Amino acid sequence: MGLLLKPLGFLIRPLGYLAFGAALLLLWVAARVLGEKHELGFFAGRLHGTVSQYPEVSRWETPAGWFTWALLFALAVSPLDPIASRWDEVVLLVIALLVCLRRIAVARQAEH
Repeated sequence: MGLLLKPLGFLIRPLGYLAFGAALLLLWVAARVLGEKHELGFFAGRLHGTVSQYPEVSRWETPAGWFTWALLFALAVSPLDPIASRWDEVVLLVIALLVCLRRIAVARQAEH
């Protein structure tokens, strides 16, 4: 069983990093949208801040997440795309845009 799980884990691990990065991003978005006065916004902001302050926890999420995103985007624009619609490319581009905008916002906030 261990021989089967090891290669499978190698293939699935980047998706886990991507999911973790997406969860951190969504915690940040929830905190901003709901605000500090809303209980869930307050909790989301504190949880995001607590997890994000430890770089060893989120160290691998960025390269693994971008690698997974690039693979998914390459599949989406290739002729082998399993989804006939162009919405998968749009969703992947929006995800990349949100991540980049968040990084810009965090960098600006760190400057002040």
